[in-house]
Amino acid sequence: MKTMARIDPKRKYILIVMVFLLVAGVVYRIWPQIANISAGEGDVALKKKQLLKYRKMFQSAVVLEKELSLFKSILKKGEAGLFTGKTPALAAADIQKVVHEIAKKSQMEIVSVSVLKPKEVGGGHYLSIPVEVVIKGSMRQLKEFLYQIMSASKYLTVQKVRITVSTRSRRRKTNDLQRIGVKITISGFLKSSGESIK
Repeated sequence: MKTMARIDPKRKYILIVMVFLLVAGVVYRIWPQIANISAGEGDVALKKKQLLKYRKMFQSAVVLEKELSLFKSILKKGEAGLFTGKTPALAAADIQKVVHEIAKKSQMEIVSVSVLKPKEVGGGHYLSIPVEVVIKGSMRQLKEFLYQIMSASKYLTVQKVRITVSTRSRRRKTNDLQRIGVKITISGFLKSSGESIK
């Protein structure tokens, strides 16, 4: 009678581990193929869903691109009313020039003009450049002056107005002839160069 060869226990464990690893490797290699065969129909449905998702994303991207183009054109038109000086000082000079022209048209007398400190507006994308103007004239002329400011081709806003009436003018009966002094702060706007204003 033949006796079975005895296997060393250490070798026995190594052999079991190797067989286990071999089986795990084979299962790992062929499992995706088995899964693909069983889930073939589900995979097609999943790919259809993904394709629909990509189509919707593409369509929304086209819509967003059109909206972005529209917003860019609106912004470009809006920024046409900004002053174009490269620095706040140059823009302030342009604002003063426009104010002088408007005062001349309105027949207001400019007594003094001073440029105030620029301020960041619009999240720092734009600068507001205030100019303080002291003018003299009648109420009718002031009305025309303010109308011209509000309807100027460049964006100008009136921030503060202080009107004083001289004692001689108070004696006159008609408002149109009254001489008034006006201290007015007018702001123009400039696209910011990115440098912070201190």
